[in-house]
Amino acid sequence: MPRFVRYMIAAIFCFVLLAVAVYARTSTTAAPVWCSDMYTVETLNLRQQGLDIRGQRPVVVEDFGTAYEALNEEIDNIIETLIEGTRRIRARSVTFDYQIESTNNLVSIVITANARAVTSRTTVMSLNFNPRTGAQLTLTQAMDNRDITPLAEGKIAEMIRQDPATYYAAHTAPPTGQAFYMTNTHLVLLFDEFQLSSVPGATTNIEFELANIKSHRLPSDDYRASTGRYAIRMIPLGTVVRGLGYEAEWCSVAREVTVSLNGETVIVLRPNQNNYQLHGVLQRSLESAPVMHGNNMYVPISFFDQILSLTAFSINANGSIDFISYLGRPSQEQVQVAGSSMLR
Repeated sequence: MPRFVRYMIAAIFCFVLLAVAVYARTSTTAAPVWCSDMYTVETLNLRQQGLDIRGQRPVVVEDFGTAYEALNEEIDNIIETLIEGTRRIRARSVTFDYQIESTNNLVSIVITANARAVTSRTTVMSLNFNPRTGAQLTLTQAMDNRDITPLAEGKIAEMIRQDPATYYAAHTAPPTGQAFYMTNTHLVLLFDEFQLSSVPGATTNIEFELANIKSHRLPSDDYRASTGRYAIRMIPLGTVVRGLGYEAEWCSVAREVTVSLNGETVIVLRPNQNNYQLHGVLQRSLESAPVMHGNNMYVPISFFDQILSLTAFSINANGSIDFISYLGRPSQEQVQVAGSSMLR
């Protein structure tokens, strides 16, 4: 074999090895950046201005990357905010604990503070960030820019109706900075002790199964305005409910549309009749009756947040409408915190 051919074969072989090495370093199937080696645990045991501070907190190590300082600064801010809260209730001591949940796309560091005063109180905050870049994420960002606040509000309202003796009627909507964490299958919202519930020694968690959170965007050209005195947005029923995971079927004999979920009838609607039969019970009317245009039934936009359970919408600046719905039943849980340790 000529010498130059051998050189060429060797050069090609080296090039292939280099390409394989580069691919191995950049492959998206590589293991997640975050692991237990990315943080250490600092023990808290000090006294400041008459307040005993005990417990543990995580510290992100330098090996995580350039964002480690910003993440530790945010953890410091959370600790300080929780300490200030304990001072406002004139606590004698506060004990910190933490919980870390991680997926390929999100790391959540949940920090709790159990303050001891005349009565004890537990508060909770979370730091949520991208495990690849270290960029801090809000709840909406972690949910791919879907705002699930209306779903949480709907669930809280349902909890109050079912058990008004336990849950506060004068609750506040979950704020932008609501503590949360995510697993590969669930989103969990975390509330302070007494934020929602009157049960002492327990915090309230609201859990959503991620697979049951459905969203659909309707372009501005795909809905109509009513012809009445007020220009009501009329929404194509079948397009949106199917986009949210429901089924919709038109019966030409009865001249009605049945909306169902997993084979169970949810609601029955008839054109030009302003009443809504939900789960077999005749419900109140809305601002407009359903109407037919061609083969499509259109309903007023209020149908989606007043008739369908745990469904909400928001109108964007360009006129498109984002719908979001939860097809399951979010679970709530009273989590005992007094004298217990969180799992890691």
